[in-house]
Amino acid sequence: MNAPNFSSKVAFVALIVLAAAISATAKAAGTNDDGLCGMTPNELSECKPAVAAGSATPPPPTAACCASLKHADVPCFCSFKNNKYLPLFGIDASRAMQLPTKCDPNQSAHC
Repeated sequence: MNAPNFSSKVAFVALIVLAAAISATAKAAGTNDDGLCGMTPNELSECKPAVAAGSATPPPPTAACCASLKHADVPCFCSFKNNKYLPLFGIDASRAMQLPTKCDPNQSAHC
């Protein structure tokens, strides 16, 4: 059995450091095991189709998504506006910033 080569070890350590950095950034921006910025994982999932990256025209946010946004911490979400990792999770940040207005034309994300 061959021992892992040096580059494999470096790649593994880099992956661990990246995961720790993402976790620390997320904690600082208001995430916890219960969700993100005042929304539960189920509420976030309800909004994901409306903010999906890669689709030409995403569907409008559902009524459940809009109801969840009413108690969300929008300034907390603003901290993710320029996050380069959102596309890795299939999220288009500009679409996400449009959700408050799509749910309520009198509201905006004021970032």
